[in-house]
Amino acid sequence: MTDHNTINNPVYMSINDAAKTSGMSAHYIRDLVKANKIKHVKSGMKYLINYPKMMDYFESLENNAA
Repeated sequence: MTDHNTINNPVYMSINDAAKTSGMSAHYIRDLVKANKIKHVKSGMKYLINYPKMMDYFESLENNAA
């Protein structure tokens, strides 16, 4: 039997929720989605952001700038 507490499931959230959680603007995150820079899925008319992958993307930008 699988222990579901050890499985790393991606955390998907709306653009607005991702903006509130990260402190980034929703407009900036939406632009990244449109440019296909961050992982996302489209559910109906709504985009859901893979939040950990988005944070990895921002971290990679910081590492490249240093």
